[in-house]
Amino acid sequence: MTIAYSQLNQQLKNAGIGINATELHGFLSGLLCGGLRDQSWLPLLYQFSNDNHAYPMTLTAAVSEFYQQIADELADVDGFEFTPQLVGEEAGGFARADSLSEWANHFFLGLGLARSDLAQETGEIGEAIDDLQDICQLGYDADDNEEEIEEALEEIIEYLRTIAMLFYNHFNPPKTAEKPLLH
Repeated sequence: MTIAYSQLNQQLKNAGIGINATELHGFLSGLLCGGLRDQSWLPLLYQFSNDNHAYPMTLTAAVSEFYQQIADELADVDGFEFTPQLVGEEAGGFARADSLSEWANHFFLGLGLARSDLAQETGEIGEAIDDLQDICQLGYDADDNEEEIEEALEEIIEYLRTIAMLFYNHFNPPKTAEKPLLH
């Protein structure tokens, strides 16, 4: 069962949590792409979104389901189903640009918390980190053409999908089966 974006957004709002579903998706995706595999994601989430206070149990259950949904999408490398969860296209280009910025900034936060050594990365990973920093700083002017913004957003979203999978594959190497030791 997948939890609906609007439903999760409403649950976060009703509980007085200071992030929306887009930011939550970015944050959890960053943690997962950074290689965080244990249950420390939940205390980190509480710390950065609710002043170290736990969420109500029903919201914690919904967020845990959301976390697992993201983990499953990222793990399905062949299906390439992962995509940043942003406001819908009906919101318009400006709202989607804001949503993309929220997602990217929270993704970068999650990635940085999972990987305190990001600054040491070089090569393809280092370039992707630099690109992500640039994307986090993107903006627009009120007189920009909204149609052009929407077209640019599609390219940026596709690139974010790609680098998220790049980070995930780099920081989550496949587990190799241990070979029995022969004597």
